[in-house]
Amino acid sequence: MRRLGQVLLIILISFSHVISGEKDRSDIPDEQRPVEERERGDSVPETLGKVPGALVSFPLKLLFTGARKTARVLDDNGVVLRVTDWLTSADGKRKVRPIFTPLSGGGLAFKQNDLLKPGLRLRASASIGVRTRRDFFIGLRDEALFHPRLGFEASAFHTRKPDEDFFGIGNNSSEANETNYLHRENNVRLGVVSRIGRRSLFSMLATYSDVRIGEGRDRDKPSLDSLFTSQTVPGFFGADVFSTGASFYRDTKDTNGHPTRGGEEFIAFEVGYERGGSEFGYHKATADFSRYFNLFYKRVLALRVRAEVTNSIGDRRIPFFRMSELGGQELLRGYRPVRFRDRDMALAGAEYRWQVQHFAIAYLFVEEGRVFSDLIDEFSLKGFRYSYGGGLRLIGKDRNLITIIEWAKSREQLRFIFRLNVGVKKL
Repeated sequence: MRRLGQVLLIILISFSHVISGEKDRSDIPDEQRPVEERERGDSVPETLGKVPGALVSFPLKLLFTGARKTARVLDDNGVVLRVTDWLTSADGKRKVRPIFTPLSGGGLAFKQNDLLKPGLRLRASASIGVRTRRDFFIGLRDEALFHPRLGFEASAFHTRKPDEDFFGIGNNSSEANETNYLHRENNVRLGVVSRIGRRSLFSMLATYSDVRIGEGRDRDKPSLDSLFTSQTVPGFFGADVFSTGASFYRDTKDTNGHPTRGGEEFIAFEVGYERGGSEFGYHKATADFSRYFNLFYKRVLALRVRAEVTNSIGDRRIPFFRMSELGGQELLRGYRPVRFRDRDMALAGAEYRWQVQHFAIAYLFVEEGRVFSDLIDEFSLKGFRYSYGGGLRLIGKDRNLITIIEWAKSREQLRFIFRLNVGVKKL
């Protein structure tokens, strides 16, 4: 009950921050507003088309009406303004925001633009959760350090996940084989980045990872070594991995928060070797594509496909923590984090979105995914797992995502997901 109260308080703060900055637009005639803000469609079919969504979103509008009044009370007393002034610099280049995810717990995220020189950006975050779960990150990027189109990127993170679930390797891994383990990783990354036009970025990076696997801290579940061995699970004790890779990212969305057209493309290739040993070696290729379609009045269809292929190098093996994964907050959301794991994976998903308020986007989604030991040779539409659900995304005045409140269902369970100031990868 106490944790539920804390979550509700965080949600209320998020609503307050979003709603308090919203101007009263009730006196503007409907036909003079942008299409996405109008209360009625431009035609009878559009108006009729919004009726089902209006019925679903009516309880949400009642909730937001109460939240808006609460936010205005806070704003009238200067609470939101004082907090915002403390967290944000006068020029807007420095921001501090609270963050929360179920996987890493709660903490703060910090960003500073134009650090020491124009174009140099600093990002840092720290979060702590239950059972000594922690996640620390710091990164620097300057996309024009050496040349107007050539810069650098450097980052480091430390993560400690004390109770990661492991069900085995393969698409048919069983819930009955659920175990848990401790995953600790220190990671350092250096590389160069090149801006290609205004919307594309090419990166070449070198990464060193120190990964250690230990006994899980969840005493209600058996430990990893009770059902598996180092022969069946490569990387059973962890490894030091050095990898190099290249990636290409293109963003053609028309806006952040609630894009209505355009898309995103991400392609990457990575080669990794065990440092100081000959047991592990792999190369991984990843492709991830999203598209956004404006259907009609306040309605958007978002589509996504993703595929990963991981192969061993020679007679070396692929450590299990570098295999493809499905389950969790972004890939097959109706299943627990990393519910399925194998060399390769494929995923397809769709979301139907509509605006409940200027700051709130409601959505329904469905997605299917599967892991493979060999995607090319084994690909079949049989064996795909599916999940479906819906939720709300709250966006700020700068169109950036603030809060995600989501429900996701699969054949195994119903999951509730809440995230604060942590975006989604694609959809």
